[in-house]
Amino acid sequence: MSQLRKEVTLNLREAYEAPKLRRAKRALNIIREKAARIAKAERVKISEDLARFIFSRSIERPPRKVTIVVEKDEEGEAIVKLGGEVAAEQGSDQ
Repeated sequence: MSQLRKEVTLNLREAYEAPKLRRAKRALNIIREKAARIAKAERVKISEDLARFIFSRSIERPPRKVTIVVEKDEEGEAIVKLGGEVAAEQGSDQ
């Protein structure tokens, strides 16, 4: 079970300041930085579904906002998931 669990909506407008072909990668770095700050963790893992969502509209046009869930496990590592991904997992468990 996770020690910390927080759902947050992040604004990724800063990613659009990067060159066109680096915007999606910059968006992932922004998510990684903010998740590390929220969870007070040094290591951050981003789920595959979240990465696919960021790249879904191509590398040039990442979404402007994204809802994420940040969980911190026992080893002190932050795991970042897409907001709907967590809801789908909880629905399948019941």
